[in-house]
Amino acid sequence: MGTVNFVIADLNDLEKVVAEFLKIYPKGGVFGLTGPLGVGKTTWVKAIVREMVRRNQGQMPRVISPSFVVHQSYGTTPPVEHFDFYRLELQTPESLIEIGYWDAFEKATLERGYVFVEWPEKANLKALKLSAYCRFGFGAVEGQRVLEVT
Repeated sequence: MGTVNFVIADLNDLEKVVAEFLKIYPKGGVFGLTGPLGVGKTTWVKAIVREMVRRNQGQMPRVISPSFVVHQSYGTTPPVEHFDFYRLELQTPESLIEIGYWDAFEKATLERGYVFVEWPEKANLKALKLSAYCRFGFGAVEGQRVLEVT
């Protein structure tokens, strides 16, 4: 798949972009989320979780940034796993085992789930086996965001 670009005008628009993203990746995958602090990486994951809950009439879990706990798992169908590597220096493959990355990867692969990794550049990028990068940026208009998926 080539590059797909989205402009997210506001939070209402975010739901439409999430729906389009899920059409492109209906079988899940592992996605690196990059972009400056405060651009909306965790908001993106929250919107994905909200869409999974809506589709399956489930209970909305509390979605928070995993900056301090490193990993959040949301009981959605399909599963959504959320990592934040911002505070980490993952120098070895073993360090990914220690934080539960490979368990989440395997679960997502078997159940066609989604793994989102904020700040993937803090780890060995080849080892992460990413399906795509989601690069977030601030748009030209206040409140607007841009998303490039490659």
